[in-house]
Amino acid sequence: MKVAIFILILSNVISVKGQCDMLVDYSVENIPSTSHGTLRMLLPDGKSTILLDDTAKQMRKEYHLEQLGEYRLTVIFSNAISGRDSLERTFTLTGEEYKVETIAHFEREKKNWSDWKSKDSINSGRFTITKYSHPSPLVKMKFLRSSTGENNEFPGPHFIVKNESRDTLYGEWLPGYLWGTISRWVDGEYVGNQSGQICTTWVDEPPLYPDSVKPAWVASFGAKIPPGKYRFNLNYSTENNIKGAATKIYESNTFRWWSSVQNWHLLTCEFETKPKESFKSASKQ
Repeated sequence: MKVAIFILILSNVISVKGQCDMLVDYSVENIPSTSHGTLRMLLPDGKSTILLDDTAKQMRKEYHLEQLGEYRLTVIFSNAISGRDSLERTFTLTGEEYKVETIAHFEREKKNWSDWKSKDSINSGRFTITKYSHPSPLVKMKFLRSSTGENNEFPGPHFIVKNESRDTLYGEWLPGYLWGTISRWVDGEYVGNQSGQICTTWVDEPPLYPDSVKPAWVASFGAKIPPGKYRFNLNYSTENNIKGAATKIYESNTFRWWSSVQNWHLLTCEFETKPKESFKSASKQ
């Protein structure tokens, strides 16, 4: 699909039509009193827009971001119990992003007994921004025709990722493991996002350093799939993050904020399995 591109140079900001979509997911749970949420966004050209200003309990809405540069998001939450609190976070679009997910979730959070400084039951907000970008052309993935059943190996499919970039690459759940999901080709498109069991108690492994290779597979223990055409979807980051995790940013006597801004790169590999195909172990290839 052809997209008309208009370029406007204003205060060193480049505005581009058809940049990427942003999903806003707002929700309030387990807070008895009526709450009011506001989500305000300052665009790279200096203009401001209100994405949310309501007492809604839940809202999911998509917006189209049309400019490159820095976006400033401010979320404001208020109710009779905790009063008014706000948090501001920024993210930058460079032209490589294809999707941004913004989650603003509020709840009555229980006391954290592992933290002696933690307040008793308190209202809290979780404000996360996740950018999804195209992968570097210097990060490459190849399907290995491997299977399971011998030497206590877990099911395939197995892949190998080669990092020819200068960045160190980290997996979604544990930094040294590249675990992904599977989509199947059905009626002319890849559908579904099959995963598997995630276990974070695996022995620590180093991340994928520059000029190195590392195996990749589905979840922690692979996945048995019938013959067919598939796509392996692997998210990696150039920072040591756990996808979706948030750190405590601020805490008052009545409110606690958790937040993170992350950028993940989606690397994909199409492959096909056939009936009665003979596989070899990935470790032997």
